[in-house]
Amino acid sequence: MSKKQDPKRKAQLTEKARTESFRFQVTWEKNQKMPEMPDEALNAELDALCEKGLTEEMFTLRDIVEGVRKELGCQTEAGKGSLEGTIVPYLLGITTTRPNLDQPNDTLTRAENIQLPLQIVLYYDNEIRNQVIDWVKARYEKVTTRLGQPILKRPNMLVEFKRVAKS
Repeated sequence: MSKKQDPKRKAQLTEKARTESFRFQVTWEKNQKMPEMPDEALNAELDALCEKGLTEEMFTLRDIVEGVRKELGCQTEAGKGSLEGTIVPYLLGITTTRPNLDQPNDTLTRAENIQLPLQIVLYYDNEIRNQVIDWVKARYEKVTTRLGQPILKRPNMLVEFKRVAKS
């Protein structure tokens, strides 16, 4: 069997291309949003996410947050959520809180600390959360509920959509 026809090699090359694309896009965003950030901080998260196979999951989160923002006109609640303060999700537009480089959130910096499936919580305003769930259901399979909370199940990630009641 030639190298071009080997399915295992083809899968490896596809994964390598995905990883390189992910690294490029995140690095490009870093240069736009946070050029002062040391590369070591970013590379720690990138290495951990790539090692755990979470590149597609990060793109999915970005697509959800961007799509909801564009089509429904709402953003996740700032300062809330399981990824707040992490670098890669901020650069991809998943979170809105700029990471504090003096006190980094090390949730995604070490692959051995990341448990799969990665459990993510996104908070939306109580007034819009049900519309967000409908938007997600229309685009993704495997939206279920757990203890009354809607959850999107992905191969390496669970995304829980919670309400925030504003006073």
